[in-house]
Amino acid sequence: MDDDPRPAPAPAKSQIPMWAKYLLWAIVALTVIFGALIAVTPLALYRFAGHCFEAAAALICMAMCAYAYLRWSRRRIILLLAAFAFGEYALATIFWYLFSLLPVTENLGRPFVFTTVAELSFLGFMVFFIAAFQIEQEKEPTHPLLPWLFLALFLAIPLIVIGEYGFTLRIVMLLVRFLVVEQLIVVTIDHGFFRYSLLWTGICVRCLAAMLYGLRETLLVYYTSWTIPLPGAGAAISVYDLASLIGPLIIASFSLIVLGLFDYVALQEMTGSPA
Repeated sequence: MDDDPRPAPAPAKSQIPMWAKYLLWAIVALTVIFGALIAVTPLALYRFAGHCFEAAAALICMAMCAYAYLRWSRRRIILLLAAFAFGEYALATIFWYLFSLLPVTENLGRPFVFTTVAELSFLGFMVFFIAAFQIEQEKEPTHPLLPWLFLALFLAIPLIVIGEYGFTLRIVMLLVRFLVVEQLIVVTIDHGFFRYSLLWTGICVRCLAAMLYGLRETLLVYYTSWTIPLPGAGAAISVYDLASLIGPLIIASFSLIVLGLFDYVALQEMTGSPA
């Protein structure tokens, strides 16, 4: 009988190919270039291209997460829920843009679209990740006052807006948006996903973009006369129109979230954690 100890089996290698990560990083790089083009591109064209870019990036992320669920992991539910999140976001942004172009809604203005069902789909993106993080990992012990601290921080701005302008449908949507963002941040921390730097960065960028978008459609829409000069362009742009840079922020957040998910899944696969 051979009593020599056998070497432990080597951990499984990540099945996620490098080309997928390179593609996601390329999308991040393109968002930087696209953001700079706002200084030299007609606004209508920039918005059209931005919505196309946003929808395409969401569909790419959806396809990657779905394929990773089927082929690059042991059917981890977090990838499936992420695929649903990106898929419904792509449909929502296509609907949002097309709805803003209809004759009736065009006359009412872009802010009217802020109160349509498309906004629930944008919030649904974050709700998918709130559910995914809770399903994937157990809640970790945290200070009992932490959720209340975040609630106070994220309610401060909506309450100031309510105190200044009162209750309107758009401001109620702003309040709901900030509450969903707060829950996503708290759940990300409570369930330990903040330890994955790319995933945490993507979530933070997405939440920042969501809050800026809400403020644009509730506050900046009333102050379109606020302008800032464009460096080197010899012209100025309104703060409301400059907020079109929220689109590139969202696109970059998508890529960072998927990169972070791939890092998380690769680590779980290599350590043999159950799906």
